[in-house]
Amino acid sequence: MSAVDRGVYSIGIEEFNRRVVHIQSELNQRNLDALLVYGDETEPQDVRYLADYWPAFEKAAVLIPAQGEPVLIVGPESEDFARGWSRIDKIRKVLTFRESSEPEYPEIPTRTLEDIFTEVTEGKGVKRLGLVGYTLMSAPVYRVLEEAMGRGKIVRSDDILVSMRMIKSEKEIELMREAYKLSTLGIQRVLENVRPGVTEIQIIAEAEYAMKSSGAENTGFSLWCLSGPNTAHAIGRPSYRKIREGELIQLDVGARVGGYSSSIGRAFTIGKMPGKIEELFQFALEAEQKTIELMRPGRVAKEIALKIRELAEKRGYGDYLIYGPCHGTGLMECEHPWIETSSEWELKENMTFCVDIFLRGNGMGVRFEDGVRITKEGAEELSNYRREIICIR
Repeated sequence: MSAVDRGVYSIGIEEFNRRVVHIQSELNQRNLDALLVYGDETEPQDVRYLADYWPAFEKAAVLIPAQGEPVLIVGPESEDFARGWSRIDKIRKVLTFRESSEPEYPEIPTRTLEDIFTEVTEGKGVKRLGLVGYTLMSAPVYRVLEEAMGRGKIVRSDDILVSMRMIKSEKEIELMREAYKLSTLGIQRVLENVRPGVTEIQIIAEAEYAMKSSGAENTGFSLWCLSGPNTAHAIGRPSYRKIREGELIQLDVGARVGGYSSSIGRAFTIGKMPGKIEELFQFALEAEQKTIELMRPGRVAKEIALKIRELAEKRGYGDYLIYGPCHGTGLMECEHPWIETSSEWELKENMTFCVDIFLRGNGMGVRFEDGVRITKEGAEELSNYRREIICIR
């Protein structure tokens, strides 16, 4: 029984159990003995999807056998912490899952992966192991995993969780709505308090305070406020640069609620807005609205990206686009699937996206970004606060 008070911001144990059952069905269809799902402090999404556990400092993994109970694997220091959070009862410690500075822990008894494989299969061992999180896994952990498998085969199986996570449940959508609600509070506080002379970092502090004081468990990603020439960065971090009147400011804010992230992007100026910037704002807003109008179940994703690119080229902004107009969102601010000119898949009901229009050119960049959910009829807007040309006087 978890000792953590999650309040209303949580998914019930029944949904976590259904996820395990679904994965076990996939494992049996693919002739896999077990699935190992890896995560760490910065990329916890798949482990949290299965255990509602977010590691701190150390690594973690969920091991799901084709039959039987799953196991949460943690580092030497995390057992008590994990027992407070985990929706999985069985917890085992493995030395290699320790923090990157590699403390020795001579007094803490730990297990080997091979021991745990034997335990969950009732002595049969794991001959074919599905692996989720290969691109995240540290070299020491992967080497220990190979040793534990011996002559067995490791099969990359990220697609199992990708396909599950793309379609959201009612509770997941409820948490995402709340995350966008709190993100809106962050944007609102910034726009009400920003002034010339404050730094980009101070701007972000305002957004974080508004979101966390209203119920967010954390930010959904490393927030940024970029000003002047920094706005040309597609991604970035806030600096000690001071906000100046008459220049472009780019804000990207997102709250995390119950594990689920959000992202709202707004561009604005303080004082008079130069004409070329206003023209860029107008097109970014037009492109975002057009994207939302095009989003409906059954539509092939690349059709949306191609229409937005066609619109940008017609308006003279074709070279300003560096990626497609949407990306999936959920446990990560940016996750599968992506809407690009090469995307052959179809949109489905209860997929969730960030409509992310970023235009970069002439040494500056403008982003307008909002969340949407695909419904039977089209797209539910999860955020739309001040989706307009913003010029603070």
